[in-house]
Amino acid sequence: MGFEVRKSSNGTSNGGQDWPKGVYIDRIEILEIENVVSKYDQDISLKIRGSKPDSPNAQYDTTWYMNGNHAKDQGKSVDWGSSKSEPPVKGGSWKIQHFLDKLGIESKSPMTDDFSGLNEECIRDCIGRSVYILQYETNKMNQNGNPRRETWFWFASESEGKTALLQKWRSYNDKPKNYKMESSQKLSNMWANKPDPESSSVPEV
Repeated sequence: MGFEVRKSSNGTSNGGQDWPKGVYIDRIEILEIENVVSKYDQDISLKIRGSKPDSPNAQYDTTWYMNGNHAKDQGKSVDWGSSKSEPPVKGGSWKIQHFLDKLGIESKSPMTDDFSGLNEECIRDCIGRSVYILQYETNKMNQNGNPRRETWFWFASESEGKTALLQKWRSYNDKPKNYKMESSQKLSNMWANKPDPESSSVPEV
């Protein structure tokens, strides 16, 4: 398959009583993509900045990072790495392929010659396109004392809309470990299942 981006067949955060707590979905218009050096020593790392065209009063742009490792053959990068690669790749770069696909990018050669980033032509093609992203609250606090948000690694195209991304989140059993509501629920379950010391008894011998 190589590094071809294969095309697969209102951005308001939260809404409705059944909306999962601490989850926000917005339509993001890409303003800038920068190849950066990964602090985790991964093969590719991107810094992405975008605006919220459906929220004109938003004070700040949305910025997030994406990174991953490629599948390799004799040390040479050959494909978007994934758990299905041979051999399997941990922390694969498939997340970036998925992001480009949902943006509508169809380039057969989006990578730089050394496969360490996106080439200038691909980046230019991304600018001005929109994609739906999902952010979730974590247990960490930002400088304003509010829960810090992180961007999930699944996206939805403009035609799919935020509903598709919300359904993906709801059906995904392996939620991020730092998702605030997920860890709170686990802690709540742990205490709920704790034995009652008053009801415990010493068995007769």
